[in-house]
Order: sequence, then structure tokens, then C-alpha cells
Amino acid sequence: MGYIKHNGKKYKSIRLRISRFTDFSQILEEFHHIVINGVNDKKLENIRYALLEIINNSVRAHKEKNENKEIILKMMLEEEELIIKISDHGGGFDKKMLPYDLDQNIKDIDINNQDFLKYRERYGFNRFGMGLFMTKKTFDAFILKFIESDGSLNDEFKEGRTIGTCIELRSNIKNENE
Repeated sequence: MGYIKHNGKKYKSIRLRISRFTDFSQILEEFHHIVINGVNDKKLENIRYALLEIINNSVRAHKEKNENKEIILKMMLEEEELIIKISDHGGGFDKKMLPYDLDQNIKDIDINNQDFLKYRERYGFNRFGMGLFMTKKTFDAFILKFIESDGSLNDEFKEGRTIGTCIELRSNIKNENE
């Protein structure tokens, strides 16, 4: 039976609350105290890296919006599947502004194309468009929803109504160590 180990204790699920004021080194340290039973070291590092990218995006959005609500990260094991949910109130984003179509197959995305270069230039090389890309590449399932001002979830970003994002990630951990 699988478990998530956090700070030496075993759990079926954990929930982390992250403030926009949390120093990134503290987040990194916290992530290194999480071990997922049944997940090999290489995959665990890929999961950590992808999550750090998403959390970093959320923290940045919270800072830009001066949002004081916490970013919530939930990790749980169900049978042989790792499920992770990340929700924030950073205002959401228009998927059309990304340097690729988020809905296309990850194998068809060329991270060295002109759109990526233009995206990086537009944001003064402070954003690279890689967080969601790496996350899609790491997990078997990537589900993006937008949180509206009434608390409901929607598939599309709506200017003036979207207040945050909710990302659900799933990964089959069966036979990871084989």
C-alpha cells in the first residue's frame, strides 16, 4: 500500500498552504521532505521540479495581484495513482497568451520555436513558458480549470471573472521501481 512521507511521517494525503511571502528556499526545502512510496528517485525529482514551477508561477501571480490568500497544494494516493491539486487566487491567465497550444500533444510542442523566444522577450526573460509544459510532460493527466469570482470552476479564462486557477495532476505509480 502506498503512502506519502512528509517530515518522517506516513500519510495517504497531505495538504500544504503556501503564502506569497514564503521564501522560495523554504518551499524547496519543504518539497525535499516529501517522499512518495513507490516512486523512483528520478520520477520524484521530475514531480518536484514540475510542482516547483507551478508553485513559483502561483506565488508570482499572488505577488503581482497583491493577493493574500494562500496557495493550496494537495497530494494524495488512491490505489496506484498519485493525484495532486494546486489552487491559487492569482487571477488566472489566458491560455492564448502562452507560446504554444496548451491542449496539443506535448510531443508536438517545439520549445525552441520563435513563439517561445517572443514570449520570453515579451516578459523581459523573467518568464520562459516552461512551467506548464514541464508539468504536462511529467504527469499522465493535466487538467486546468479556472476559478471564477463565485467560486465555480470553468474550462476557460474569463477576463474580469476569473480569479485563480485549479490544476489537477495525475500519475500512475504502479511498477515505478521496476
